[in-house]
This record gives sequence, C-alpha cells and structure tokens, in this order.
Amino acid sequence: MIPILSESVTLSQAYLYPENVCQSGMMFIYRVARTWLLFEMLEYQDYYGRYFLPSMPVGPALWHDCHQVHRELFCRSEPLGPKDSFALKALNTLRVPFSMRIAVVFAALCFAASAAALEFNDYNVEYGVYLGNLSNLADGEVVGQVYVVNETAIQLVNFTYNGNGPDVYFWLDRTGSPTKEGLKVPSPEYGVAPLKKYDNARVVLTLPGLHKVTSFKSFSLYCLNFDHNFGSVEIHEGLTIPRPQFLTTELHGSRYSVGSGPILIMDRRTIKVFGFTFDGDKAPDGYFFVGRGPNVVPDAGVKVPIRGRDTVDLVTAMNERYRGGQDIIIDLPEDYDINHIDWLAVYCYKFRVDFGHVSISNISQRIPPFVPVRNAFDDLKGVDGWQVNTLLGTANRLNFTFHLGVPGGKKGYQYMARSRPGNYVWYVNGYLTDLYLRRNVTYTFIVQGGNDKSTNDFYNPLYISDDPFGGYMKLSNDEREQVHIISGGNPDETAGGLCLWTQENPSDDPDNYDSFIEYRHTLKLKCDETIPPAIFTFTPNATTPDVIYYQSYANYNMGYMIHIVDDLPDDLEDFIEEPYTYEAWLKHHNLQLTPRGANGASSFTNTVLSSLLTLLIIAFV
Repeated sequence: MIPILSESVTLSQAYLYPENVCQSGMMFIYRVARTWLLFEMLEYQDYYGRYFLPSMPVGPALWHDCHQVHRELFCRSEPLGPKDSFALKALNTLRVPFSMRIAVVFAALCFAASAAALEFNDYNVEYGVYLGNLSNLADGEVVGQVYVVNETAIQLVNFTYNGNGPDVYFWLDRTGSPTKEGLKVPSPEYGVAPLKKYDNARVVLTLPGLHKVTSFKSFSLYCLNFDHNFGSVEIHEGLTIPRPQFLTTELHGSRYSVGSGPILIMDRRTIKVFGFTFDGDKAPDGYFFVGRGPNVVPDAGVKVPIRGRDTVDLVTAMNERYRGGQDIIIDLPEDYDINHIDWLAVYCYKFRVDFGHVSISNISQRIPPFVPVRNAFDDLKGVDGWQVNTLLGTANRLNFTFHLGVPGGKKGYQYMARSRPGNYVWYVNGYLTDLYLRRNVTYTFIVQGGNDKSTNDFYNPLYISDDPFGGYMKLSNDEREQVHIISGGNPDETAGGLCLWTQENPSDDPDNYDSFIEYRHTLKLKCDETIPPAIFTFTPNATTPDVIYYQSYANYNMGYMIHIVDDLPDDLEDFIEEPYTYEAWLKHHNLQLTPRGANGASSFTNTVLSSLLTLLIIAFV
C-alpha cells in the first residue's frame, strides 16, 4: 500500500482553521477548497490502479468532514474495490477542472492578503490580539508585529532589531511613549541584560511581578542610558484581552472514581483539570483522550499527553491512583485545537470503554493562543557543556577569591548558568562554579573585579542576593524593590583591584576544549597590584534562602548560584583546586612583570618587597 504523502497532511493542516484565513464571507470558498483537498487525496494510486485513502491523523476538522460526507469511503486506508465503483463515479463528477480550482484558490489568497491588514484589537488564533506594528525611530532597523497573548504576556512576531543600541530593553510605560519611569520587561534570550540582535524572530515576553498589560499605555524598545525610543506601539483604550475559560461542567464517570473539579481552558491547546481523581491502579488502563463527534469511540480521537509525565511521542497509561490533590495539565497535539474537539475523556484502550468524559462546547473565540514552549538556548542543543565544578565551604575552604574571566563560549558560562553573559564573568577560586555554604559559618570573600568607574567592564562590586540576573545599579526603582540584597550592600566597600583571566589568542575557540581546566590552561591571569582587593565576610543563617546568587552591581549575568545548607551534601565530592599563577599588571604603564605564584584561591598573596625589587631591576635595565 502506498501511504498518503506527507505533503498532503501538511497541506490539510492549512485548512483546519478557517478563522486563520477568512473571518466572514469566504467560508464558502474555504469549504470548497477543503473538499477539493479531500478529493485530491483519492488520486494516489498503487501500481494496479487502486485508490487509497488517508486514515488518522489528518487533523480533526478534515477528519470530521470525512465522516460528514461518507465515513466508509473517506476515512479508511484500504483500497477501493468493485463495490465502491458507484462512489468513485460520484467523486469524479465532483472533480473540478484545474483552471477553475486555481481561480478560486487565487480569490481566497487575495482575500487573505486583504485580511492581513490588521487593525488594533483584531484577534489572530495563532498570536493573540493585535496591538500594532513597531515603529522604527532610530538606527535599530526595528520591524515587527506586537500581539497580546493574555493579560501578562506579549508576543512579537517577525521581530528584527540590529542590536546596535548600547543599552536597549523591551519596555512598558504608563504614558504613550517610553520614559525612565517605565518597566523593563525581561527577554527569554537575554534576561534583564541589554538586547542584542534579532532576525525575524518570534519573541514571547512575560511581564514581571504582578503587572498586567492593561496597566500600560505603550510598549517600546527603549535605550535607558540615552533616554531614546528605538521603536514603539501604543496600547489604546478598549483592548480586549484573550482570557482562559472554565467549562460549565466537570469530569464525571461511573467507573474507577473518575472525576474532577473545575476544568480550565488555558489556551487553544492546553487544558487544566483541577482535583483529578482516578483509580488508575485498579483500571486495566486509562488515557486522557480527545476527539470529535457525538460519541467517544477509538477512531474519533487521539491520546493526549500529561505535561511533565508524557511526551508527544510516548503517552503511557495512567496506572497510579489520583486522589484529587493533584491538578493535571493536558497538552493537545499539534493538529488539534480546543475549538475543534467535542469532548475530553478518560478512556480505556484495552477494552474500548469510556470511563467518563466531559463535553467541550461554547468556547470563546478569544481564548489565548497557544505559545510553543521555546528554549531560550536552542543554540545549545547538541552542545556537550563542561562539567560544572562545585566548591564546598568546608573547614579547609573558608575563603573565596572572585576574579574576572572570559565566559568560555557555549560550553562555559552560557551552558552552566543558561544565561548569555557579557564580556566577563566571575571566576571563583579560578573556576566557573557554584558554591555550597553552611549556615552559621563565616566565610571571607576576596573581591578583585575592578573598581574603575570610568569603564563598563572593569567596575564590578560584588553582592549576594536572591536575584539570578545581577546588575543592581542598572535596575529601575520598581525592579530594585523586588530584589533582596543579603550581603555586600555597599558597592564602595566590595569593589577591589582587578584580576583578569584573559585569552591570549583571540581566534582560539573555547568550544574546542573538553573541560574548563583544559581551557583555563590556555588563559593568563593578570592582576593590578596597585589596588588592594575588597574583603568582606558573609555568615548565612536560618533566614537565608536555600538558593542565592553572587553577582556584580554594575553588569548583568556574571555570577551563579550559592546553595545554603545546614550540612554539606554527602553525594558531592570535594576536590583539590589546581594551583594557578598570575602576572603582576602595572595599570598605568601596561607592563607585564615576571610571573609569580598565587596559590589558588584560598588567599591572594602580595609581597611588597619583591614587587619593589622587580621595579628596581626594570629601572636599571
């Protein structure tokens, strides 16, 4: 048997949802085009001239059309036989000349093109409610459409920005244009750090805190340092926000205690079942099952995965007992949509029994769109990152030295912290690392991240907080209110001289190395001995959160996690730090002196006498 070509299935998906293409008078053309598509599927033949037809899945709407026209003819995969000759003749009479089909499809495309000129508050099933197109008010080459997904999320479609702005952020403001009193919106790609280049991207932004879209008057790309608007769109009065919807009935069944509390349609492909109950440990099997039609039957629907338990490719039977204390989130497959299913059931495949179902009807046409889960670091797929080194705060390691260092490509800081760093990040005792510290133990932090306020890169006071992004000095007043600084509250006291791990060969690719230590062997540590390090102590206590972060006041995405524990975990092995050496670095003369030892990390030794002796030798040479 020759299978239906994948192109046909893909094409059919384009016709599943007429509201994507036409909103009113084009419904007839839409129906005709979809029927032709169905007929075209009959044209695939084997070597004997027999016709073959598609079976599930080809999308719920097309499948429903099959059943409406002739279930046995359209919805099976067996070859047609002599008994089907009458049906084939009927189909042939319905076939339309190719030229006429082209004309009708062209008319539909023309209508779709005219419908593409969206207006404020128009609803798109894929993106949400349309706000408008971003203006381009500077040299950022800004392009993109802005949609509201729900009351706390905004989506940019076909978004382009050249990344040339020095301090540009996504920005919401309570006035019609951006001001410094507005709200910075973190991006999934860069967090709260300045934006870099985007090229025809789809970007989903979640508003921080308890903020809602309707509280603001404009959305922009805003340069905070220079108070400049790179592009914006106004948020007008009367905006209709897509909102989730509760079903009017709950899940009830007569077998195996199937039941639930309220059922929430979160978006077009996501259903949340509150208080789900099911004796899965007693039932032969049981799956969440959605489909279309008056009855719950096996060929009218499909199994659907439970989020966090199943995958799209592997949906397993529920064999555990659900007692009502657990809420279930169900993800509909790609070809399904909440407006194109009639019921949600708990179904036994083994014996083809409906244990209980709930009808899905009267769903709002402005349900929030489905937003695909996107990994902000898709470029890390296939990257085998370096093993994260963990430094334990043992009795033999009570001092931690903080230097600046290069991030180490995709395998380094970006892989470890899942954040896009700037030019430099923190090296702790010479490592990219997280820390484990004990409560009620005092630790000493020795900071050498630079205290030159005239530069962006080399002014880095250290602080400890509950904020994973850092850059406290760059935060707005509203953002600062959401950050709790735990230690290092005065930046004037936590910014010391500069020690910097540098890459001598700029063309050397860090991703070519198998481990951080192997890469570090290619780096040189240079220290400015004219300025002493900043030193402060930190004693975690019972009120210190379990996870905190070491960060830089002046720059984003430089630090990583500190785990606060009562006792150091037994399953983490301590390791002996590899010693390193540094070169004295005369800041004003840019002279590199003879390398001298600095034993890794627990202390920073500075012998004034030998420094003076070396200077005298150089003076006489």
